[in-house]
Amino acid sequence: MGRGGGALFPHLYGVLPLEAVHRVEDLPLGSDGAHIFPPLGGV
Repeated sequence: MGRGGGALFPHLYGVLPLEAVHRVEDLPLGSDGAHIFPPLGGV
């Protein structure tokens, strides 16, 4: 669990309707091999 009580890496176990997708972001890897997450903000 994350600090706020939520899952750190939520998973999807089923179909995700396309209309439920609000945005798509690239998730590139840094030189250390770790993902570079986009800034958190409103959808």
